[in-house]
Amino acid sequence: MPVLRPTTDGLVLIRPPGAGDAETLIAGRDEIFHRFLGDGDEEPRPIGCILVHDEIIGWVDYDLDREWLKPGEINVGYNVFAPHRGKGYASRAVQLLAHHLVVDTDHHTATLLIDSRNRRSLAVAARTRFVDCGRRDGNTYFKRRLPPLTYSDGVVTIRRQRDDDLDADLEAKDDQQIDWLWLPGHRELWEAMTAAEQRAHALRGLRANRDAFGTGAKWSFAVDAPDAEYVAYVDCDLANEHVPAGEANISYSSHPAHRGKGYVSRAVRLVMRFLADHTAARQAHILVDAENVASLRVADATDATPAEQWSTADGRQMIRHVRDI
Repeated sequence: MPVLRPTTDGLVLIRPPGAGDAETLIAGRDEIFHRFLGDGDEEPRPIGCILVHDEIIGWVDYDLDREWLKPGEINVGYNVFAPHRGKGYASRAVQLLAHHLVVDTDHHTATLLIDSRNRRSLAVAARTRFVDCGRRDGNTYFKRRLPPLTYSDGVVTIRRQRDDDLDADLEAKDDQQIDWLWLPGHRELWEAMTAAEQRAHALRGLRANRDAFGTGAKWSFAVDAPDAEYVAYVDCDLANEHVPAGEANISYSSHPAHRGKGYVSRAVRLVMRFLADHTAARQAHILVDAENVASLRVADATDATPAEQWSTADGRQMIRHVRDI
């Protein structure tokens, strides 16, 4: 069983248990736990503890030793301590576990066995899009195919970034990208680098995005078109300070030679599919400079609704667009 890397959606973190965590997990057992999960292990060691604000509030786990599991299937279990139930934390933890399974294992299907009296757990199954498959061992039996890592609408595809995206990434760093997306002072730092330094810096960025893809809370994608690779960039950040914790901020940019073709709008819609499959975020936020006409068109094309306008410290007018996931 591959070791879980600490993985977060900006609100919930799942990580392997450490020293002393077993006592916390045992102390969190209550009458509801024992009713539906029995006595529990004397030394619990689930694949992941669930943390919110650095506090353990439950656990998530999976096993492979059910006789009815087919090759590639796993059975998922979870528990959230009583004071933290009903806040969506279990759903977020299950989604993060599914993401880990897709990125770091060869499993393709998750299952759940839930007592039909356990209404909270049944709600988790519904929110995480498990399908009711009838009864097994006296419980309601659910299945769910684990989500993909790449998404396509038949025109564009979003995927993890690679080292061979470097040349396209460098070509994309023109005045428009720098003006709209870069932070103050970053242009000056970039322009002070030699060409070799810029290349090395950009490669480090691509590799950091690729490596962070397994753990969140930000997922970055290259956008491929039918006739060219990496024609645009899009990301979703669930730990952005300008949106509620655990909700998604979506950013994007089109590479110069491919602007005006609708690729970015398509990619943003695909990212929303990724968010629905891999996270429990409920809203996508798109923050756009009021003077960035092209980006405003993208927000409108993805059916995001203007919800707020404000001024930044440097006097820029920003518009928040929001869309339910």
